[in-house]
Amino acid sequence: MNSTFQEKDLLQDMLVLEKDIVRNYASYIVEASCPKLRDTLDQNMSSCADDQFSIFNAMKSRGYYQTKDAPQQEVQQQKEKYGDILGTMN
Repeated sequence: MNSTFQEKDLLQDMLVLEKDIVRNYASYIVEASCPKLRDTLDQNMSSCADDQFSIFNAMKSRGYYQTKDAPQQEVQQQKEKYGDILGTMN
């Protein structure tokens, strides 16, 4: 068994870690009552989300993360679906 990590493995681990950090920050933000703390957490979460997206793009450009674009009709349907949900909440 090969015990050395390959680039793909390292990037995958980094991607998962950044996703977990973003999720944790989101959880902390909704629990925080201090506006300054919420702003700090929000800035940190945004920075981590940017890092996650950079890792994702690096993986995608190297062929490690395959994606496909959704057809425009599906995109429009989802926008309408979630717009309807938001409308019922307001």
